[in-house]
Amino acid sequence: MFSTAASSSQQFNVEKPVINKSDIMEPEDYDLTDRRKWVIENISNSIGDLTQMIFAVIYIQGKQHKVTQDDIIHVEHNIPLDVGEEIVLEKVLMIGNAEFTLIGRPLLDPKFVHVRATVIEKTTTSPEVQYDFRKKNILNPVWLSHELTVLRINNIHLDKMLLGET
Repeated sequence: MFSTAASSSQQFNVEKPVINKSDIMEPEDYDLTDRRKWVIENISNSIGDLTQMIFAVIYIQGKQHKVTQDDIIHVEHNIPLDVGEEIVLEKVLMIGNAEFTLIGRPLLDPKFVHVRATVIEKTTTSPEVQYDFRKKNILNPVWLSHELTVLRINNIHLDKMLLGET
């Protein structure tokens, strides 16, 4: 068995840190309006800078995809659209770049943020074999292939009105 006598005889002297009231910042000392203006100004500048790549996390067909402009994604279901049609993806969970990130709770407002995509291909996956195992026999091998829709992300639009600017 284990002996607890050694562990009970050891005592640790831990000093608690001393906090002065002058070190604590009260809420009225911190001006939130100035901070908000500074954040909005920095985000507006980085949106206007075309060298920054903006990314978005979109929700489509039950899955999340992180996309940037000119990305190609495949959706594992047949979307009822023709090849060459452009769609607007409005379920945007998050958008950002190297300077900022805007997170929706759960989604960002589709009036201010949306992603445009074009259907470039409709195809199927390569066939896969699915076996039916019953006791000692392998019965009925079934060949399955799933439909895919391939999308190209044309652009990611973020309106500055989302930030509260007029």
